[in-house]
Amino acid sequence: MKNTCDQPEKLTHKYLARSYEVIKSYNYDNILFNIFQLRKDGIKMIKEEQLLEQRELREQLAGRVEVLEKVKTLLLIPQTDIATVKQVADFYEVGEEAIQSLYKDNKNELDDDGVTLKSYKDFLNVPEGQLKTGRGKSTLSYTNGDVLIIPNRGLKVFPRRAILRIGMLLRDSVIAKEVRTQLLNIEEKTTVETKVQDINEEQKLMLEYGMAFASGNVNALSAAGANLMTFKNRHIEKLKQDNKALAGEILKWEERSKMVFAIRKLAPMLHKPIGYVWNNLYKELKYKHHIDVKLRGKKPYIEHVKSHEWSKVIQTFSALCETNNISPSDIFNSIEVSGGQKNEW
Repeated sequence: MKNTCDQPEKLTHKYLARSYEVIKSYNYDNILFNIFQLRKDGIKMIKEEQLLEQRELREQLAGRVEVLEKVKTLLLIPQTDIATVKQVADFYEVGEEAIQSLYKDNKNELDDDGVTLKSYKDFLNVPEGQLKTGRGKSTLSYTNGDVLIIPNRGLKVFPRRAILRIGMLLRDSVIAKEVRTQLLNIEEKTTVETKVQDINEEQKLMLEYGMAFASGNVNALSAAGANLMTFKNRHIEKLKQDNKALAGEILKWEERSKMVFAIRKLAPMLHKPIGYVWNNLYKELKYKHHIDVKLRGKKPYIEHVKSHEWSKVIQTFSALCETNNISPSDIFNSIEVSGGQKNEW
C-alpha cells in the first residue's frame, strides 16, 4: 500500500522539476538580449539628416511644439498663437527670404500645419489694438507700441506646429539645428524609456518566479508562472495583431464602417484635424497603391473603395500609425461602433 502522506511531497518535487525546465528556457538571457537590443536600437535612432529628408519622421515629431521655447523665446503676434514671416525669420536668425523660399518648396506640408493668410477682418476685434485701413494695407497698432502691417492680399501666418516644422526643414540655421537636436533627444529618451519599462516589468516577473521556485510553494509558483506567461503572450499577441494590420487582414470588408472611428481615434493622437488624416490616407492610397477614390465620386470617398482594395486601405492606415509609433491593433481593438455619428469623410 502506498503512503499517501508522500504524495503531496512527490507532486511538489515533480512540479518544481517541470518548473525548473521552464525557468531555464526563459531565463535572464532574455533580459540581457533585450538590453542588447535596446543598445542596438539606440544606434538606429533617427538621425538629423533623416529628419531633414523624410516627411514621415517629421510628422512623428510635429506635435512637440514645447521644444521651441526650450531653445529660444518665440515672439508671436500679440494675443494670438501665430507668427508672421518676419517673426519666424527672427526666431531662426535668418532672412525673411529664406522662410519664404522654404515655404514655397514645402507648401503642402506647411499648409497642413495651419499656415494661412489672414485678412484685416481677422483682427477687427483685437482688444488693446486699434485697426486702421488704408490703401493697399491695414495697420493694427497695439497699446504696447507694437505695430502689425496687414497687406490687402493677406498676411501669411504660422502656428507653432508649422514653426517647429520649419526647424526640421531649415538647414542653414544654428537655431534650427538646435531645435532638431532637442527633438531627437526627446525621441530617443521616449523610445528608451518605453523599452526599459518593458525590461523592468520582465525582470520583476522573473524575480517573483525565481522566489516562488526557491520557496517550494506550488501555488505561488503557479501564479508567478501564469503572470510571466501572460506578459510574454501579451507581447506576442500584440505583434501578431500589428502584423495582421500591416498585412491588411485585421478589419474585414463587412466591418469597413469601423474605419471612420479608427480615423477619429488617430487624429487627436497625431494632434491633427480629422480631415487631415482622411486626406493623408487618400493621398497614400493614390500614390502607393494607385487607388484614387476622389475620382470615383463625391464624399464620402471611402465608400468608393472596392472590396478587393480593402486590404490596401487597412495597410495604409496601419502604416500611418506605425510611422507615428502608434499600434494600429490597439486602435482597432478599442473601437466601439455607435450610431448617429457625423461623417467627416
